[in-house]
Amino acid sequence: MQGSESYRYRWAILFAAFVAGMAGPIALFAMPPLFPVLTVFLGVSLSDVGFATMTGFGIGISIMAIPFAILSPRLGWKSAGIACLGTILFGTIVTAGFPTFWGIFTGRFITGLGFGMAFTWPVSALSIWFRKDEMGLATGIWSTTLPVSGLLIFVLAPVLIASYGWMSVLWFSLLFAIASLVLWAGLAKQPADDGMRSGGYFADERAACLSHDCLESVFLDREMWLVAVAWFAVNYYMLGITSLAPAYFTTVLGFDLFTASVLAILPVSMIIWAAPVTGMVSDRFCTRRTFILASMAAGLLLCAVIFFLGRGFLPWALFFAVLGIVWGMTPAMVFASPREIVGPEHAGPASGILNLMVGLAALSAPLITESLVPVIGWQGAMASTALPSAAGVLAMVRIKRLR
Repeated sequence: MQGSESYRYRWAILFAAFVAGMAGPIALFAMPPLFPVLTVFLGVSLSDVGFATMTGFGIGISIMAIPFAILSPRLGWKSAGIACLGTILFGTIVTAGFPTFWGIFTGRFITGLGFGMAFTWPVSALSIWFRKDEMGLATGIWSTTLPVSGLLIFVLAPVLIASYGWMSVLWFSLLFAIASLVLWAGLAKQPADDGMRSGGYFADERAACLSHDCLESVFLDREMWLVAVAWFAVNYYMLGITSLAPAYFTTVLGFDLFTASVLAILPVSMIIWAAPVTGMVSDRFCTRRTFILASMAAGLLLCAVIFFLGRGFLPWALFFAVLGIVWGMTPAMVFASPREIVGPEHAGPASGILNLMVGLAALSAPLITESLVPVIGWQGAMASTALPSAAGVLAMVRIKRLR
């Protein structure tokens, strides 16, 4: 039964969710490579550029994450995906069409609203199409949308800027949003109730999570918020460093833009394979919590290394590679956790809490990190991004229902 054509279609759903899931992260990562250019073009400071590009984005995510998590079950995950991608597309149009300080802020805010819708419907789709013992692998693959998008942007950005100017990065983000919207609208569909899952899987897990039941089961669940604390910590760490690193490597260490981009993409390159591998291992050994806890603790310990890296390329490359592996231990576990903590029927809305954490991290990490540079120096500011991991460790220690 599991070899049926309907069941095999789950991989098409995963592919569509993966490509669609890249639209928001590509828009997110489109800006950090442009920070040095935008400080000159807009005539503002680095922290002002961070405010216009990342803070506006984070505000949008934070505003939309929870309301859309409540609304998305009513829409259904296909329509929710279309609404999400349409909003991201509109935001990228505004950003590319009005390249002024407030034009970019407005466009990034709208794009952030779209990103605030981005986690609920893919997790709902995967929870419906994939068995529980496959969720680590499925979410591990899907969760690499963020690092794959970062890798793509940081590789392409120097080439696009050199060949077509810095605006071409924004137009690429716009075109990708169009392609992802078309793909999702064409491939997303509900599975057939063909009896291939035991226990009425499709009938039970396709039930909508609505109103009071959803609020009580998901948004008031203490352990779901504890997982969210850990998710905030890893995103704060990642967004704080990746937003600051390109400017540090070019303006302080004197690396060219291409070398700075290569260094900046090393962590996300490691996440691309670390996330699905750790997802498969967690399926095999039936544990999620241990991986998140280990990731938080290791990330916290690694921050001290930043002060001893010096000015050479190789030490920074090695550090970022190890850091990427540490970060890669978290995403699959985090996105598989709603199914285990609040149940598969609430997995999509519960992911809205996780999306809120991404928004808060995007809102705070670049702004705080860049503001700390004049106070504690570049390396001190980057090291500070690991500090929320201490809260992540405490949160994971207190969780009981996650294996």
